[in-house]
Amino acid sequence: MRSQLTRSSALLRSRGFSLLEVMVALAILGIALVAIFQLFSLNLRSTQKAEDYSKAIFYARSMMDEAYIFVDPADASDSEEYENKYEVTRKVNLKSESEDGQIKLYEITVAVAWPPSGNFRISGLRTVYAPAE
Repeated sequence: MRSQLTRSSALLRSRGFSLLEVMVALAILGIALVAIFQLFSLNLRSTQKAEDYSKAIFYARSMMDEAYIFVDPADASDSEEYENKYEVTRKVNLKSESEDGQIKLYEITVAVAWPPSGNFRISGLRTVYAPAE
């Protein structure tokens, strides 16, 4: 009789999870969820940063191409703001000039800055040939 009581009471005790086992399982689940959400947040920030750089490259190339349109880009220095976020600045410097003044080499630099701390810069050269009149 005693063995039956011991066996049945052991079966009753082993039918479910103890409170400690449930708490440990929830703690492990919570840690895993926090790690997954942090990775998701990091992915969103990386995506935003990539989008910012893509737009900065687009605006910089646009300003650079605009400088190439001018017959003589000496006065092509300019500054513009796009989307109330991207500050694009173009500077044109005369690098060298031939002795007769007919051939000029310009350096065109375009810088893009955006908050909080993004910045991007490209440079290009342009040769201008002015035929003798």
